[in-house]
Amino acid sequence: MGISKKEIRLEALKRRDSLTAEQRKAYSRRIIDRLTGLPCYQEADAILTYISFRSEVDTFPLLERAFADGKAVFAPKVCGKEMDFYRIFSVEDLTEGYQGILEPGNSLSFMRAKEEGKPGLQQNLICMPGAAFDRARHRIGYGGGFYDRYLCRLFREGKNAETAACPQAAFTTAALAFDCQIFGKIPWEAHDICPEQIVTETELF
Repeated sequence: MGISKKEIRLEALKRRDSLTAEQRKAYSRRIIDRLTGLPCYQEADAILTYISFRSEVDTFPLLERAFADGKAVFAPKVCGKEMDFYRIFSVEDLTEGYQGILEPGNSLSFMRAKEEGKPGLQQNLICMPGAAFDRARHRIGYGGGFYDRYLCRLFREGKNAETAACPQAAFTTAALAFDCQIFGKIPWEAHDICPEQIVTETELF
């Protein structure tokens, strides 16, 4: 019997937690610098990004950069078993929410903005967190399935060009991770959604 997702998750989080605060800060800066140099960021009208928690790759430098670059910024909010992204205009719009993670208030959701045909949402970058990844871009999250369900819903609705409010909208997914979270091979299932890119402090998959 191979190693389980749970075992991989625990090992990955142990590795990530073992990084010092100084290492996480420095590596996070490198990751964000690498990400913001990519076309998927530079061409994006909107950035949908997780808000970093505990030992995750720090996304606050990304928020600062996106605000400065005039991007529309959306952050996730959990309600029950579902998640949606809501518009924020500064970090001051975030308050403690699900499991202590900072979340936006009930402002304009990305889904609603898309349905209403808001301008400037044609190119969109979604930044995903995760516990563990492999070089084939498989991802193990934290067990809640929030991103898999959200992306499945978003991509399904986006493909309905006849009724979609933004039929020309395009989405790119990028996961942010430290090198220590990358494994040679991890268990995965057919319904798992792989990020199109994984950005670490030294590599781009």
